[in-house]
Amino acid sequence: MFLEIYNSFRMEMNSGTILGYFLQAVPITIVVGILYAVCRLVFLKQRNGNIAWMSETMRLLFVCYLTGLCSLVILPIGFWLDIFDGIFFGWWEEMVPLFKLGEINLMPIIVKCLSGEYSLGSWVKEMIIGNVLMFIPFGFFLPFVTEKLNSKNVFAMAAAVPIIVELFQLILGRSFDIDDLICNFLGIIIGFFIAVGIKAIRRTTSK
Repeated sequence: MFLEIYNSFRMEMNSGTILGYFLQAVPITIVVGILYAVCRLVFLKQRNGNIAWMSETMRLLFVCYLTGLCSLVILPIGFWLDIFDGIFFGWWEEMVPLFKLGEINLMPIIVKCLSGEYSLGSWVKEMIIGNVLMFIPFGFFLPFVTEKLNSKNVFAMAAAVPIIVELFQLILGRSFDIDDLICNFLGIIIGFFIAVGIKAIRRTTSK
């Protein structure tokens, strides 16, 4: 039964599309989300404190988002598909090495566009979908899960996170890309200030 279900999704998972990569990350995201929810609930029960359900829901969603994000942008492309193939078909020998030095690109795309090497239109579409929009939820969740960030120190955090991500990508066979750093930074900042604006509106409305 499980093999049939997996086969029905495997073709899309292996399509190389955004939906395919998303489907690869869904199972591990669900597992991590359930484990976190159970552990967090036990922890809160032991403290005998009142549970702020809205805050805890945001924390859970943030954990699920981070799991999916790491699966999509840090781990080697197709990593979870290889894991699933190993579990269901025993194809462990076909797994790509987990650790492999990737490429480094320190030349901004605008330089390549000016030289005619790259089309600005295709780059904008790729970067907005893959690197800006993907990191907006990261910044959006932050004001709801921590009070330590503000409009001043969030810029340092928004710069540090993409650098850490790119370094992991480099040692896991992907690439360290200067354009990814810029776009990830923008995504986090945009998401953060959207959340700050929403919280400010809620405070004003409640008064």
